[in-house]
Amino acid sequence: MGYTTVGTVAGMFPTFVRGTAQQKPLDTLIQQYIDDVAGEIDAVLTRRGFVATGLTNTQIQALLSAGALNICEMINRFGAAQQLGATLATFGVASARQQAQSFEANYERLKNSLDARNERGEPLASGPYDKYFDPLARTESAEPALEAIAGGDMDRSETPIEMGTSQVFGKFDDRGT
Repeated sequence: MGYTTVGTVAGMFPTFVRGTAQQKPLDTLIQQYIDDVAGEIDAVLTRRGFVATGLTNTQIQALLSAGALNICEMINRFGAAQQLGATLATFGVASARQQAQSFEANYERLKNSLDARNERGEPLASGPYDKYFDPLARTESAEPALEAIAGGDMDRSETPIEMGTSQVFGKFDDRGT
């Protein structure tokens, strides 16, 4: 079981028709794509410590908040849609390849955000979704950070700009006197 449904993933391709005898790929394969991506999501959640090890996908989903489930659904949908698009492209659906590439880019960006990794795959101190999965997670504030230099260790000729900081005034800065 994944975080999304076959119908939602298939809906990413408006011309893809389900429920006919000629449907290719079958819903069972699309469900496999969903389950594969859900496994990756579960691995990230477990590795990051958001859920305990050894839980099934159903148990993990029972622990997550509505916001966290929405994020997992979105990541699951884009990952499975990328795989479905690649499959449709092999059947000759020309636009599916381009859609699959777009979905893959979105999937990688979203998965990296969940995994707290930058675009090169390097770990970050925290991810933008952390607060949805752990209420005690570090949250970056929207307020500007206050920076200061005490000034006692500065030469009188040094200003904040020369130190590479952006304060408006420094201890020995005489702009305005």
